[in-house]
Amino acid sequence: MVGVIDPSTSATDRWRIGHLFADHGAESEVLASVGEVVRVTIEPEPNPVVDETIQMDLMAETPDLDLDLAVLHPRCTDASDMTSISGDPKDHANQIPRARELAQEVAEDYVIENKPRDDLRDPTVLTGRMFGLPIAYERAFESSFPIRAPAREQSLGEKTVSPYFYSDRSRDWWAAVKGYTGDYPKGHLAKNALPAVYVQTIVRSWLEAANERDGTVPQDNNTPAPRKVADDQAELPEVVR
Repeated sequence: MVGVIDPSTSATDRWRIGHLFADHGAESEVLASVGEVVRVTIEPEPNPVVDETIQMDLMAETPDLDLDLAVLHPRCTDASDMTSISGDPKDHANQIPRARELAQEVAEDYVIENKPRDDLRDPTVLTGRMFGLPIAYERAFESSFPIRAPAREQSLGEKTVSPYFYSDRSRDWWAAVKGYTGDYPKGHLAKNALPAVYVQTIVRSWLEAANERDGTVPQDNNTPAPRKVADDQAELPEVVR
């Protein structure tokens, strides 16, 4: 259960967010906008936006962390049809159960990201079509809090660009579509990086679950604001002609 935020909390008391199984960690660009990011992974690549990087085999070790939120990207290569790992995917372990175990041990709340599959518990599925992106990129998220998916899909042409054929587009195109500015490889952007808008949706949902005020139904700001009438003019005297 998400902890309750004290409205008087200083802006310097930032959330502590863990980014696990994140070799490149493009998503940390979004996470760093709301908290201090600690990245833990076995083969870390340079990432200047994170506050701390811990190199660790998470399948064998557990980091000594006390996190508000953990975002985890375990491989499910036993059933993956698109993986960067060489050899037969069935030769590699499914990391989802271990990710869940880690999340529950090191964080108050968590999100586990993967392709839609049976061993994720009550996942929320997000797709590029929901946000008007020219990619399908269907991803599922198991979370300890409700994720508010968009109410409807936005208008999009029939054809979308697939990461299977990522070479059809430039690296800059993939960076723009996924919403990142870091110097990440084209293949990672196309195949592995979550669109930034997915991460923003997840973080916003987490904050709304944590803070009753943030979670209130938005007010109607589409009509003109009422004109404020001065107290001494609330009742105007009758005009004598």
